[in-house]
Amino acid sequence: MKRRLVSYSLAAVIGTSGLLLPYNNLVSAESLEEKKQEIQEKQSSVSSSIEKKEGEIANLEAEKAKLDEEIKNLDFKVSDTNEKISEKEASIEETKKNIEELKAKIEEVKARIEERMKLLEERARSLQESGGMVSYLDVLLGAQDFGDLVSRVSAVTTIVEADQEIMRAHEEDKKLLEQAEADLKSELKKLEDSLSELETLKQQLNVQVKQKQDLLKEVEGNHNEAVHEMHELEDEQAFLAEQKKAIELEEQRQKEAAARAAAEAAEAAKRKAEAAASSSSSSSSSSSSSSSDSSSSTSAASSETPAVTSGGFMWPASGTFTSGYGTRVHPVTGQTKLHAGIDIANSTGTPIVAAASGTVIRSSYSSSYGNVVYISHKIDGQVYTTVYAHMNSRLVGSGQSVSKGQQIGTLGTTGRSTGPHLHFEIHKGGWNGSANAVNPLNYLP
Repeated sequence: MKRRLVSYSLAAVIGTSGLLLPYNNLVSAESLEEKKQEIQEKQSSVSSSIEKKEGEIANLEAEKAKLDEEIKNLDFKVSDTNEKISEKEASIEETKKNIEELKAKIEEVKARIEERMKLLEERARSLQESGGMVSYLDVLLGAQDFGDLVSRVSAVTTIVEADQEIMRAHEEDKKLLEQAEADLKSELKKLEDSLSELETLKQQLNVQVKQKQDLLKEVEGNHNEAVHEMHELEDEQAFLAEQKKAIELEEQRQKEAAARAAAEAAEAAKRKAEAAASSSSSSSSSSSSSSSDSSSSTSAASSETPAVTSGGFMWPASGTFTSGYGTRVHPVTGQTKLHAGIDIANSTGTPIVAAASGTVIRSSYSSSYGNVVYISHKIDGQVYTTVYAHMNSRLVGSGQSVSKGQQIGTLGTTGRSTGPHLHFEIHKGGWNGSANAVNPLNYLP
């Protein structure tokens, strides 16, 4: 019984590269050799793909480094531009302050001019009322003596000069203030134009930086996608190595089985010869009893453990269906890629069960799938492989037989996952990447 279970387990592991071998009790040596050759060829192809992908990643990293340097230079330019803008803004504020001070002075001068105008108007009226220049002559002619005449001439001259000085000061103040205000307005206009130019330059730099950032984002997206694809290739490479090892174990098992069969045949022939040569016969009775131990483990199933249903497959976990099988477009690169399964979201630790009875092909961790379990099934003569990814924990190991509804792990968010969920896949045949993936919803009740 134990030997038959081992044979079944090995058969499930051997058939995981896409062509699952028919397995009775022994697989022919020719079939094993053919399968082994098939796997070696695929290993060679995967190794070549990994080398190519490594080259792509190296080129993308070089491009990324180049763009990083360009972004760095642009950052320095933006910083310099911002500093110049700050200086200009400070200069503009200082100019505005000067203009306000000048406006205040202008108001003071205007007040003085207005006082002068009033004084000049009063004097003009006085001269008009008194006859203008005649009044000055009367003043001079009315002198009592020469000394009085000199005094009167001096007084008249002083008055006339004072009037002239008032007019000159008035005109000079007006010209000075007008010119100063014009100069300051011109300076302010220049500063505003410079600030506008700098703002335009800053906008241009921001556009350039954004363009570079978008390009860098695309390169990073391509880089991350290439790394992810390489990890998938590495997973496939490890998977093929495990299958090759399983075939080699099967070859060794066949040799040992053949040797045991030969030994048992020789021993039977020997016993037959000894019995025929004996002159006396005796009868003996022998009884044999066999007992089979069956053990079943029961555990208090979580209320979230899905109920076992009829049919080939059952739901592997309870929760919310969040994403289906189908093609998706990468948000950065725009590349189309197949989402080869369905996503079931629930809280971390939710039980995950085997969707059907079978044998665990692989239980491991990968950078893409996180904690992942692969199980091989044979339902109505057809081989299927199920995949359970992003698990928080794995409760089964490679080569282990599991029954439908048996807990194999707990739900989590390991690997390339953004939240706790189970990524569940069904492959028709042995696991072969996304080449033979099918829509699980077509097989679940």
